Amino acid sequence: MKQLIIYLFSICLLASSCKKFLKESSPDEIRPTTTDDLYALMISDAYPYSASMEDFSDMLTDDVRSYGMPRTYTGELNTTYSSYYQNGQGVFRFDATELDGSQGTAATAFNAWARCYSKIKGCNIVIDYVDNVSGTQKDKNALVGQSKLLRGFYYFKLLQLYCAPYSASAASAMGVPLILTMQVSDEHIGRSSLQATFDQVEKDLTEAAALLEANYEAPNAYRVGYIAAYAWLSRFYLYKGEWDKAIDYAEKVLAERSLLTDMSLSASSNGVFVYDQAQSAEVIFQYGPKTSSVVTFFPAPSSYTSMHAPYEVSDELSQLYESNDLRYKFYFYKTTVSGTRYNTRSAKTSLNNTSGDKGIRVAEMYLNAAEGLARRYQSGGQASDRTAALQYLNTLRQNRFAAPYTTVDIQDADSLIRFTLAERRRELCLEETFRWADIKRLGLAVTHNFIDADGNSSTYTLPANSPLYALPIPATAIERNNNLTQNPR
Repeated sequence: MKQLIIYLFSICLLASSCKKFLKESSPDEIRPTTTDDLYALMISDAYPYSASMEDFSDMLTDDVRSYGMPRTYTGELNTTYSSYYQNGQGVFRFDATELDGSQGTAATAFNAWARCYSKIKGCNIVIDYVDNVSGTQKDKNALVGQSKLLRGFYYFKLLQLYCAPYSASAASAMGVPLILTMQVSDEHIGRSSLQATFDQVEKDLTEAAALLEANYEAPNAYRVGYIAAYAWLSRFYLYKGEWDKAIDYAEKVLAERSLLTDMSLSASSNGVFVYDQAQSAEVIFQYGPKTSSVVTFFPAPSSYTSMHAPYEVSDELSQLYESNDLRYKFYFYKTTVSGTRYNTRSAKTSLNNTSGDKGIRVAEMYLNAAEGLARRYQSGGQASDRTAALQYLNTLRQNRFAAPYTTVDIQDADSLIRFTLAERRRELCLEETFRWADIKRLGLAVTHNFIDADGNSSTYTLPANSPLYALPIPATAIERNNNLTQNPR
């Protein structure tokens, strides 16, 4: 117990917000004594809330392009946005030495490893310590359910960033260190296999779903309940390629939460923000910093002054939208420079919203179900799977297009899958790690045309099935743990 109390105390010194939730029982002991105390610690140390987990992932994808540094009307270099240019050039050029934080000006921005493991530590405290506090068994089960769900989420985030995509060789491929207890140990933990890491995520998510369904009703979209667990399981199985389970869990969510935001009904001149809970019923779980504070690679939307930024939304993404697709209008902040209009960055939450645009939306469940059904139609040829996939796609699109909407009807299985993947990209752009995860699981190449400060253009390519799909583990983590094996570059 003394070791455990010292550990809790050390955690709270790192996160001073949790100290007020713990009671002092003696000069050298600080510990939670009730489920309320432990709940408060979970809120501060396990939930992501305003945490910026991996904002750099979009810079690796084909959803972002380089425009170089802006210039004044006389042709002189305008250095107003030079910090964004510097911060983004390494990741945009797939430079492993900047991605591991050993060089460059934005090293902390790439350290999702430390942020995830810090939150995993908070989850482990709650799970391990719950039997030492007073409270009902129902409240204790609710605490464990939330913490296991969040732990599974963080490990899945680590998988998407620092591991190869799931494949038949998962048993021998490298996963991440699995730290599943709060106990202090001097032993540095090495990497588990990719299979073991996927298995642990699945175990955490499924156990959390059962505990939460029986013991906890999430009061709002800033807490995770069983519906969030089902949604994350659908995402997990989609990325793993288990189509039946991806469909099943998506449909479990849609049986209880199917309402989409009808963009054609919006009379707002400011747009439709799908992560603004005041106008959107789609949000199942929401976290992240507010838009105006996410400024490592892009200027704040309100700071644009008739200049393009060094990095903007790519033409390839912008051109995926049809003329009456309202997502093109509502999903991007825009600026006009010398008659040219630029999509600057995501506009899925308003500037006045204090919450971020990360998490889970109902729209994702329509897409997960549609893709699973389309792939099952490809392999099995059941007409009912094709019909169901199209129904999910058309229901989503009807809520995104200006009226009248023309129903999509696709007969060929390969064409249906391609359309579904394009629809996924249109709907989930610049949100979570969706595009990066899809590039990995689909084995896609990405080519970036980088324009330097002098206006010179250079091409950088991330090949299909690149070793860099598993991003470099941050150099600081490797330095602290000599049992960590770095990813190949």
